[in-house]
Amino acid sequence: MQVFKAMLRIIRKRLPSAMIYIVVFVVISILVTNASTKDNKFEVTKLDICVFDEDDTPESRALTDFIGKINDIAEIENNRDVIIDSLYYKRVNYALIINKGYAEKLAAGETADLFGSYHLDESYSVVYMGQFLDEYITSVTAYLTMGKPIDEAISCTEETLSQHTDVDMLRVDKGGNSHYSVDFAGYFQYMPYILIAAIFTVICQVLVTMNKKDIRYRTNCSCMDSSKYTFQLIIGSGLFVIAVWFMLVIIGAVLNGEMYMGRAWYAVINSFIFSVVVTAMAVFVSSFEPKENVLNIITQVLSIGMSFLCGIFIPMEVLSDGVLSAARFLPAYWYVRANNMIADITPFSFNEVVQCYLIQLGFAVALILLTLLVRKVKYNSAAISTNVKKAVVSD
Repeated sequence: MQVFKAMLRIIRKRLPSAMIYIVVFVVISILVTNASTKDNKFEVTKLDICVFDEDDTPESRALTDFIGKINDIAEIENNRDVIIDSLYYKRVNYALIINKGYAEKLAAGETADLFGSYHLDESYSVVYMGQFLDEYITSVTAYLTMGKPIDEAISCTEETLSQHTDVDMLRVDKGGNSHYSVDFAGYFQYMPYILIAAIFTVICQVLVTMNKKDIRYRTNCSCMDSSKYTFQLIIGSGLFVIAVWFMLVIIGAVLNGEMYMGRAWYAVINSFIFSVVVTAMAVFVSSFEPKENVLNIITQVLSIGMSFLCGIFIPMEVLSDGVLSAARFLPAYWYVRANNMIADITPFSFNEVVQCYLIQLGFAVALILLTLLVRKVKYNSAAISTNVKKAVVSD
C-alpha cells in the first residue's frame, strides 16, 4: 500500500486548506441557526426627528409632544445647511416644519399646507412620517366633525394612535415537515459549495501530484501493476471524500438538534450523490494536470459559478428562465431542485426527486467516461511521441 500511504501524506499537507472552507461554513451555519431559534419579536423603530414649530400654539405643541413620545426628538439649529448636513450624516432621519397657521387650518378642517419637511428621498422615514401625519390629521378632523372641541379631538387622537398590538414573527415551514425544516434545508442548500471547494482543493492537488511524469514513470518501471496503482488512488480519494461528507452530515444533525428522520434522509442521499459527482469532476480536471494557480481558479469558478447559477446562493424563484435553462446542464441545479422538493419549498414528488438523483449520477458517469478518454488519448500520444533509440552493435 505504498501508493495509498504516499497519498495520505499529501492529503495531510493539503488538509488545512480544505478545513478553512469547512470551519467557515460551520461557523456561519451555527450563527444562522442561533439567529433563527431566537424569538422574533416585532418592535417599532424609533426615528431621530427634529421639529421646527413655526405656529407655536397649543395644538402644534401637542403634536410635537406626541411625536416625542413615539420617536426621539433631536435638537439642531434651524438652518438649512445644518439640517441638510444632519440628514446626510444620519444624525436625524426627518426634519418636520409645522407651518404658521396650523391650528387655524386644523380647526377649519383644512388639511393642505400644514407641514413642510427636509428629508432624504425614498427613505423609510419619509414613508413612516407621511403615514403618521396623515393618520393624525385624519383622526383629528374626524373627531372635530363629530362635534368634539379641538383639545378633546387631539386627546382622543393620541389615545387612538397610542394603541399597539403585540406581534410575534413566527417561522412556518412549508409542508409541515418537522424533520426537515426550511432552516435545515438551508444547511444542505449551501453544502455543494463547500463540497466543491474542499474536494477540489485536496483531491485535484493530490492526483496532479501523483500523476506527475517523474512519479508516473518511476511507478511504471516498478513491479507494481498499474491497476493496483489506480485502485489505491481510488481508495485514498474515496476515503477522503466520504470523510468530508460524513463530517458535514454529522455536523448538520448536531445543528438540527436531532438525528435524521423522514425526508431528511432524502437530503442525506442527495448530498452523497453530489459528493460522488464532485469527485468525478475533480478526477476529470486533474487528468489535465493543471498547475496550482490554475487549479485554484478552476475551483473558484466552478464553486462560485454553480452556486450563483444553480440556486445555491440565490433562490431559484429569483433567477430568470434563461439562467435556469443554462443551469440545467450543471449537476448543482438538480441537487438544489431535489433539495427544494424535499423541503416542500416546491411541491414534493418522490419520482421527481429520484429523477434528480439519476441525472446527477448521469453527470458522474459521463465525467468518468470523459476522464478515461482523456487519459487514454493523453498517454497514448505520449507513448507515440517518445523516441526509442536502438542500440547498434558492431562486430
